[in-house]
Amino acid sequence: MTLTQSNTFRPPIVTVMGHIDHGKTSLLDKIRSTDVIRREAGGITQHIGAYQVQGITFIDTPGHAAFCDMRTRGASITDIAVLVVAATEGIMPQTKECIEHIKKNDIPFIVAMNKMDLEGASPDKVKGQLVEAGFTPEEDGGQTAVVPVSAKTGQGIDKLLELIKLNAEILELKSYPDRPLQAFIIESKLDKSRGPVASLIVQEGTLNLGDQVYADDILCKVKAIVDDKGQSLKSAGPSTPVKVLGFELVPCVGSLVTPEKRLPSPTSQCKVKYEYDEDNPKLKIILKADVEGTLEALKHSFSDDVYILSEGVGAITDNDVFMAETGHAQIFAFSVNTPKPILKLAEKNQVKVFQSKIIYESIEDIQSQVLKMLEPTIDETILGEGVVKAEFKIDKVRIAGVKVSKGEISKGDIVHLMRDGKIIKNTRVGSIRQGKEIVDKIKTGDECGMTFLPYVDFKVDDDIIAYKNSK
Repeated sequence: MTLTQSNTFRPPIVTVMGHIDHGKTSLLDKIRSTDVIRREAGGITQHIGAYQVQGITFIDTPGHAAFCDMRTRGASITDIAVLVVAATEGIMPQTKECIEHIKKNDIPFIVAMNKMDLEGASPDKVKGQLVEAGFTPEEDGGQTAVVPVSAKTGQGIDKLLELIKLNAEILELKSYPDRPLQAFIIESKLDKSRGPVASLIVQEGTLNLGDQVYADDILCKVKAIVDDKGQSLKSAGPSTPVKVLGFELVPCVGSLVTPEKRLPSPTSQCKVKYEYDEDNPKLKIILKADVEGTLEALKHSFSDDVYILSEGVGAITDNDVFMAETGHAQIFAFSVNTPKPILKLAEKNQVKVFQSKIIYESIEDIQSQVLKMLEPTIDETILGEGVVKAEFKIDKVRIAGVKVSKGEISKGDIVHLMRDGKIIKNTRVGSIRQGKEIVDKIKTGDECGMTFLPYVDFKVDDDIIAYKNSK
């Protein structure tokens, strides 16, 4: 009896996790024989998706660091995790984060060692790193299944699917279609023609066309149920991923969908209340995005120097422009189409509008404006000084090898990049790493790997001066 034929057992919910650019979406593409990755701006998955293939429900989670909360929610509803690790790079920062989620939630998992077709593949290195993380591969006497795969050639895909189904059988995942509905929203957006649309996975019970349900406290009279292949359904049972129309408002990502109205769940992420301190000026922005998940990821990536005057899903409106004008704010829009009349209105009212389709570009745009706001017009207090002694790359990111010569430099500090005694650019310290450890600050005599946000084209022997404005 197969998983899809059984009335007793439900399809397993499998979350595909891993570091950015390790091939999670490409692997799912191979399984689905689709081409999702080509439709993603910058080749990075920026929307969580769910698909049912061969009696298995897959959740694809973004690997970019900004999607930490999204990955956390994915882990909270999954039955089995597939941890994708590129055999060419091994375990990376987001890989470690995923491992922590797996440990915390006690989730059975399979390691898909991807990119085995590439010349630089080093499976022994990956297995060694897994042992260091506390997971010994089955072939070495442990309990961790490690499957060499290639999203390009299809190597190991059949074995991976077999192991998922085997684990599902062991777990004996029961189906309860007659219980009260409980579903979990994994994405939501405002569609211009269809209104609020939510992607969800049914956990228990059955969602029927015409049902009246609530995403926490937001009413939905179910007008349409559409599966991952675009087919209209009359009902959806346990483990089924669907898109649902009929919500009165765009529901929050992470919301529980039930027949009863309830207070928002602790895991749901929606609007956040911000207080503005006139004595501590911040960059005031209006933030728009195409979906709730991306909106959440963006706003959780900002520094404390950003004040969100308004946020929302969908295109920029004339109200956004007028609010920005009166509130002396700038508008940042991610992956939304802005009508030309709105852009002309913004120009007329001297409102700056920044648009991007790649998340890290949006973050850099905002941080750049923060730095312009913070450019010194009064005396500075020097916090620390250092010099760039080397440069190297980790996961395609340039890292400055910095030695601190005076004071201390902390993550988030505003810094001058100095060259030949002149300020080349002002930026912020994005991250600091000593060896394998991520730290918050470094002191005189310390050496570290340092990144900057927004990016600066540093060179060896450049000086780094961390400062704050004096009042």
